[in-house]
Amino acid sequence: MKIQGDVVLPAAPEKLWELLLDPQIIAEILPGCKDLKQTGPDHYEAVIEAKIGPISSRYQTRFSLLDQKPYESYRLHIEGEGKGGFVRGDAAIRLIPENGQTRLVYEGEGNVGGMIARIGQRLVEAAAKMLIQRGFDDLRKKVEERLHSKST
Repeated sequence: MKIQGDVVLPAAPEKLWELLLDPQIIAEILPGCKDLKQTGPDHYEAVIEAKIGPISSRYQTRFSLLDQKPYESYRLHIEGEGKGGFVRGDAAIRLIPENGQTRLVYEGEGNVGGMIARIGQRLVEAAAKMLIQRGFDDLRKKVEERLHSKST
């Protein structure tokens, strides 16, 4: 399954980069995240609860932020397993300055297996898009909160 898209966020790349690497922010914007632990520099483990179609599951997830070029790009690698199956994926994240804001561009590929793969590719893709959008909506709120709290 391929994922790609972009979102414009109201912060300069340097400010956005800080938020994207902050474990507390990651835990708050990761949809379904119930627990997040940093296991090393740029390596994390999380418990994520997700519902895709009729299947609800709790996933033990590991993810890493790799190939970092500060304020410009990194690669996100994720692996998760739960009673609903498994998820693996890689995504390239780029931050592009744009009129005092940042366009975050993502492109990647993911694989699912187990029960979640049996419910159909279209449903899985729709659920993935919804979860990604929810994460970016939460990130936008965090960016706006940080900017507002620093300006007051």
